[in-house]
Amino acid sequence: MLSGCKGFLGNVPKGYQIPQKVEEFDLLLNGEDLLTYGASFLDLMVDQAHIPGSLPPEYMQINLTYGMSESWRRMYLYDDYFYEPNKDDQIYVNGYKRIFIYNAIIEGLKDATGDDKERSRVRAEALAGRAFEYLMLVTVYAPPYDKERASQALAVPLNLSDDINKQDLPIATQQEVWDQIFSDLDEALPALPEKPTTNAYRMSRTAGYALYARAAFLTHQYDLALEYAKKALQGNDALLDMKPLTLNVNEWAAGERNNYPEALTNPESIYIRHFLPYIGLSEYLLVGQRALALYGDEPEKDMRYFLFITDIPGGTPEANPEGEFTWNPAVEFNIGLSTPEMYLIAAECEARKGMIAEPLARLNALRAQRIHDYTPLNISDKKELISTIIAEREREYLLRGYYRYMDLKRLATDSEFAVTVTHYDVDGKAVVADPKSPDYLKHPLPYIVLEGRGE
Repeated sequence: MLSGCKGFLGNVPKGYQIPQKVEEFDLLLNGEDLLTYGASFLDLMVDQAHIPGSLPPEYMQINLTYGMSESWRRMYLYDDYFYEPNKDDQIYVNGYKRIFIYNAIIEGLKDATGDDKERSRVRAEALAGRAFEYLMLVTVYAPPYDKERASQALAVPLNLSDDINKQDLPIATQQEVWDQIFSDLDEALPALPEKPTTNAYRMSRTAGYALYARAAFLTHQYDLALEYAKKALQGNDALLDMKPLTLNVNEWAAGERNNYPEALTNPESIYIRHFLPYIGLSEYLLVGQRALALYGDEPEKDMRYFLFITDIPGGTPEANPEGEFTWNPAVEFNIGLSTPEMYLIAAECEARKGMIAEPLARLNALRAQRIHDYTPLNISDKKELISTIIAEREREYLLRGYYRYMDLKRLATDSEFAVTVTHYDVDGKAVVADPKSPDYLKHPLPYIVLEGRGE
């Protein structure tokens, strides 16, 4: 019913209602459009999947000859553009669609009738939601963050209006977008509810702290990221013990292949969002050998490997190329904010400060919930500890669409941990993403945006 706001309805269609009350704007925060985030195809740009030049047609996994759209092929090979002029970039389109809803709520609340405390709470949720969206967009479309260059580097248009007809917005600099993200969070945090009003699909103060930690982490403000990650963990430090979970090799559907909990019942969920489609590229990606090696000599002891990686996708051995392994979790993952991310942000930030015992304890606490017969790590070297934590982020969030992508971009300006990514075209020629390049893992803005600027 509440599918429009006065800032973008104009002539109200029959059967629609313009929100007038605070509680009506609150209901907009439950909208289906606000359940998704990002896109799984960012996995095509990083160093975790193996995309062969070709595969026999009986296999379902994507390859450069069969089973890949042209836009996906361009992403994998880092072409200058990904989408034809008549094709939508779903990260961009859906991100701004959600931002528009948040803007409409923020503006509409000014004149809405209702309790002022509730008005502040709903506004805070919308501000934090808008910050969450811009964080994705600035990470994807801007170059790797460098404080010295961020005030000149272009990112994305910064739209704070609920006017749907506003066009030709200038592209803001990277620093302008980050400044807006932190400004929105600073304003939102005091008014966010201690607990989400309905469930973890809604913002809470713990989620606000977690989002602040991620934003500070991605802009290399490691002291600030540690402060807010610790605040988030004070609100929720639960970890799921994955060791008792089981796998049903005769099933393949989400919710049937294994008993990994849904996001709503997973104690690790701080703020829930999902891929669209929800299972991402499950069953369609071969896992690269470097990523497989992360799980060690006895990989099946790690439940993240045992449950989510297989050589019999869908329970069918003949569906998998010999010697390869397929990403087949059949889980509708939460790709929003979660406690493992806060453990790992806090641990890396502590390690960067030269601490050893505290980050090692966090790392071991997480791994003990994932790995059978776990022997705690004992690391005394700072660089080795940081490297181990970064690798743990890979294991924890393998092929989740955004996590590795944002890590690679975050580390691009860090000479000790920057990663060169190499893909191969259909002829076996190397295509290299060099972290020293300002175009490293560049995701170009959509054609329609660049066209408006005469590019």
